[in-house]
Parts: sequence; C-alpha cells; structure tokens
Amino acid sequence: MPNFNILVTGSNGFIGKNLLKKLDSNSFNVIEFNRDDSIETLEKQIIQSHFIVHLAGEVRPNSSNDDFKSSNTLLTQNIVDIIRKYNKNTSILMASTIHAKLLKNEYGKTKREAELLIENYSKETNTRCFIYRLPHVFGEGCKPNYNSVISTWIYNSIHDLEINCFDRNIEMHYVYVQDIVDEFISIIKNQASNEIYIEPKKVYGTTLGEVIDLIDEFKHNFSIQDYKINGSEFKEKLYMTYSDYYRKINVQ
Repeated sequence: MPNFNILVTGSNGFIGKNLLKKLDSNSFNVIEFNRDDSIETLEKQIIQSHFIVHLAGEVRPNSSNDDFKSSNTLLTQNIVDIIRKYNKNTSILMASTIHAKLLKNEYGKTKREAELLIENYSKETNTRCFIYRLPHVFGEGCKPNYNSVISTWIYNSIHDLEINCFDRNIEMHYVYVQDIVDEFISIIKNQASNEIYIEPKKVYGTTLGEVIDLIDEFKHNFSIQDYKINGSEFKEKLYMTYSDYYRKINVQ
C-alpha cells in the first residue's frame, strides 16, 4: 500500500520504533511526528495522511502535571482540531493505558481526556477510531531507568547492579511489544474491530518476583550454548528481550 500515508506520532518512542520496522516491511508510506516537531509540521502531515497512529505522550512517572497535560491531552486536541479544520475523516488508532480507567494519577487522567477527545470526534464525524488500553509493555528497545521495571531490571542484571523489589508478590500484567505492533498493523490494514476501545489479545499475568527469578535464570544460563527455554510464552518473550539487551550492550 505505497500510496497509503500513515502518520505515526511518537515514532521515536519504544512502541513507535518497533512499529516503524514492521510498517516499512509492509511497504506503507510512513510520516513521522516527534517531540521536537512543531504544530505547523503536524498540520502539514495530517493534511497528507490517510490514517493516524497516535503513540505520542508523556509516560515518565516523575513528569510534571503540565507535561502530562501538554503531551497527552493538548496534543490529541490539536490532532482532532486540525482534522476538523480540513473537513477530513481520518481514522485514528491511539495507544492509551489501563490507567485511563483507574484515574489514580495525572498520567491516567490526561490519557482519559485524550480518549474522550477521540471518542467524541469518532461519534460526531462517523469515523472509525480505535483506542488500545495497554497494560505494561515490554520488549526490545525499551529504555532502562525510564518507566519500565523489566527493562531496568534486565539492564541491572547484565551490568551486575542490584535489582530492588519492594514486594515480590505484586501482580503484574504485561503485553509484548511485537504482539501489540502486529495488532496495530492488522487494524490499519483491515479496520476489523467494531469497538472503539480495544483490549490486547495477548496479556501475560505474572508477579514481580517471577520476573526477577526469570531474569536471574537467564543471567546464570545465558552463556550456556545448549540452554533451552522451557516454560510459558511470557518466559520465551522475556528471554528474547534479555537477549536483545545483552547483544546490544556487548556490541557497544
């Protein structure tokens, strides 16, 4: 679909980079918007776009309320306003969060505000839009010491740094970034879902203690040539993530 223009906001981010690799292999024409680009640039890009994948947003826990408001709510408002300005009916796929249901912090609140902006736009213009409420996402390319426990713990393990865990029994739900990217591409190509709010198909339940134990197992067996992964899909995908970090660190 070389004449199908897809605008990806936040294309330099964790999910964005993984998505771009797959979109490139599918021969889509990708337009990228990132943190340093202007609203004027965004306007020009939206005019050209046939579909928008909205991944941009503030996720860092230590960000200010203004940062959350600007990156999550106001950017989404700008996207919707520009589409309306040019009387376009552009479908939007937005990466949101389960925190938008909980509303316990500013991140969740501003993501919920962004959801409502897209939901209202979809209803008013009869345009198909898709909002993914994601739990914690892990996988290749996620930054350590940013907002991901898994990436930070893998980094610490490889560098022989301490792994700190407040409570091993805390239950967690994770999705693997490659699975999410594949779902996004399926939506872009088929727009098969009739629901605006979508839950990921593959969600892995675990505990922080299990994550620590698996990373520790990988660390002590990684150099063994015939080491085989026996266990769940989650363990296999966590091992692929560990292996990717290990290779990149040792190439540097």
